[in-house]
Amino acid sequence: MESRDLLTLLDHWSVEPGPAAHGRLAALLVARGADEPALAKESLGERNRRLIALHDDWAAGEIEARVACTACTTANSFSVPKAAMRALPPPPPDAGISVEHGGRSLRYRLPTMADIAVVAGIGDMSAMRAAMIDRCALDSDGVPASQLDAATIDAIEAEFDRLDPLASIVVESACSDCGAAIAARVDLAAFVAADVDRIHAALLRDIDAIASAYGWTEATIVALPADRRARYVAMIADRRAGQAQRTRRVALR
Repeated sequence: MESRDLLTLLDHWSVEPGPAAHGRLAALLVARGADEPALAKESLGERNRRLIALHDDWAAGEIEARVACTACTTANSFSVPKAAMRALPPPPPDAGISVEHGGRSLRYRLPTMADIAVVAGIGDMSAMRAAMIDRCALDSDGVPASQLDAATIDAIEAEFDRLDPLASIVVESACSDCGAAIAARVDLAAFVAADVDRIHAALLRDIDAIASAYGWTEATIVALPADRRARYVAMIADRRAGQAQRTRRVALR
């Protein structure tokens, strides 16, 4: 990561437990130059594509995740397949779907991140799904979601997933303990945010160690290449370990 990215991380990454992952990451994307109104209009798949690129730039490597087996509760680790996800097609411009219901053709646009932010506070899953469908309806005289049967709602959501495949990520594997099939639905924003949290915490520890030892400013430390910063931290740790050992020897005399 370049020093300007590190400064962006320090200045704009929220460490408060309240904000959801998407909100924290959106603030970071805006700080890196993304247009905020355009971000709100993105589909979830388009946002996930941005998050994969962010993870490539800042964390590299795979996104490691864990899921509990529903059969035996064993925690299983797996890698989120970023390469396969990058290969998925983006939704076509102004993508919309049409679903038949009661002799009518109901039209909907894809959900946007603004829609997701609005319905996220609805605690009941059925109510949240209905609210999302109502927000995406294109016909002013359309059928309210509360009047749609479960099969139609499922069909609408399946069409959403077909047009925006990166919005719904499922990783299939087998439990390492009992062998039961596992289909893990990936909340990409949560996993990317967890890795950014890790990078942020490690950077703060490096800054604290170097500033405490040498009195350098935050900006000076952040401007150091990562390998040189790591060497300074290792030298400081070695020196402190040596000092602690000498102190113990004196105490034993």
